[in-house]
Amino acid sequence: MLHLVRNNSPYTAILLFIFTLCTQLQSLMHPVLPQAAETQLVYGWILHVLSFLLGRSAFAWSFLGVVLVYLQALLLNAIAARHRLFAQNSYLVAFACLSLSALHPALAQFSPMLLVNLCILFVINELLQLKQAQNAGKYIFNLGFALMVAGLIQFSALALVLFLIFSLIVLRPFSFREWMIMLVGLTMPLYMVAVWLFCTDKLHLLSLWPDLGVSLPSQLKPAQYYLGVFSGLIIWLSVSMYNMQTNLPKAPIYIRRCWIAITALLVVSLIAAVVSDKEVSAVWMVCLPALSLILAHAFINERSRKMNAISFYFVLAFIVYCQVFLPL
Repeated sequence: MLHLVRNNSPYTAILLFIFTLCTQLQSLMHPVLPQAAETQLVYGWILHVLSFLLGRSAFAWSFLGVVLVYLQALLLNAIAARHRLFAQNSYLVAFACLSLSALHPALAQFSPMLLVNLCILFVINELLQLKQAQNAGKYIFNLGFALMVAGLIQFSALALVLFLIFSLIVLRPFSFREWMIMLVGLTMPLYMVAVWLFCTDKLHLLSLWPDLGVSLPSQLKPAQYYLGVFSGLIIWLSVSMYNMQTNLPKAPIYIRRCWIAITALLVVSLIAAVVSDKEVSAVWMVCLPALSLILAHAFINERSRKMNAISFYFVLAFIVYCQVFLPL
């Protein structure tokens, strides 16, 4: 089955959609109607606009979430292929992303973090174009703008600004002009929202926007599920990091720097998830883009095809285990 995912045929995308529907049955069978907290102003506006199309149908919202997860996985895969992050084009990144989202139904439900991930995908694509860009200022402005939009959707996503700062240090020579452009890009969405609130006499609502907390499980029950998730992810990540260290020395210097930035994105995404309020649903979804790119290395061992197959079937077994012991 691994060769089907490693195949770059468009028919593989259809197979992955069937795979998504099969692994997200729990999410579709137990739909949840999304709600915006009082502090999530922009997310509340988005829900209000989409409610004209989806109404109060919990299944429609859950199905939209599943479709968006699938499309984001394909988009992330296309970004990796476009910027040659891997030696060969395949659907391994999309498979890794969809497999991660299958570990819990909340990771495929419509939530603010799902929209934040759209911003992250845009940021990754823009960031990887900096080397070839003749006008880097345009891309840097877009990076700052997208990250502030993510922060307006969910305040804890502002932690991703740390990733942007680190990436500019790693990928670009220092330029005071570019850093000022980044600052302008960061402030522009906030300025636009403030102007809108001022014109509608609701500027006081902006004070509700800053919202932090600690989003860690208060109890690890059922123990079988959490033990399996932690153990499976550690094994999967260990294999991926080993293959990554084996494969990257052969890559160009700029590609290696890009992977350093992606690793930094994973670390900062974990921080953004932890400092989110517990009321926010699917906070760990913010880690999916960076983690998917890294975990795709588990299926790329140039020295042993047998190890690639073992890793692939291990992930399938891992998904089945999580589906069986999933807390309801």
